[in-house]
Amino acid sequence: MTAMTESDVQSIALFFYFSLLDDQKAIEASSQALVLCRGRKNRNPEIKNSVAIVAATKSVWDKYKVRVSRGRPNTTVESGWLIPESLDLGPWREFQKTASEDELLTVIWSKILKIHDDDISAGLGITEGTIRYRLGRALRKLGSMTQGVSKVKNGSTGK
Repeated sequence: MTAMTESDVQSIALFFYFSLLDDQKAIEASSQALVLCRGRKNRNPEIKNSVAIVAATKSVWDKYKVRVSRGRPNTTVESGWLIPESLDLGPWREFQKTASEDELLTVIWSKILKIHDDDISAGLGITEGTIRYRLGRALRKLGSMTQGVSKVKNGSTGK
């Protein structure tokens, strides 16, 4: 049995930071997901950590999503989350507000946490094709949002 690693704990915390965009709720939700994840690993030692992480984060997300004001982040620098100063979360906030739940979560698991499609599909109990479809749709949406930001930053504001 592979125990939960520091990297696994960090993945759970990042999942909730980017899905909830609320420091306090992210900390609460991460703690709950970690307990769920460890319990799942104890019951089924053969389960891959990444599959357990997807299943646990989805389960806790389902409890928290009703308490989230998507698009209205509640984050502070003082909370201890180390996000690079140069990182512009504007496009992500917009994506978090407008993307479907499936798109948002799939992008976080796949692109931020670097979990493989087959592990995401096993954790959710859906096909890999469905994961790829959601991811493609989400990346197109996110891509169009980041293009708008880079145009403004490069000075072409349309004046």
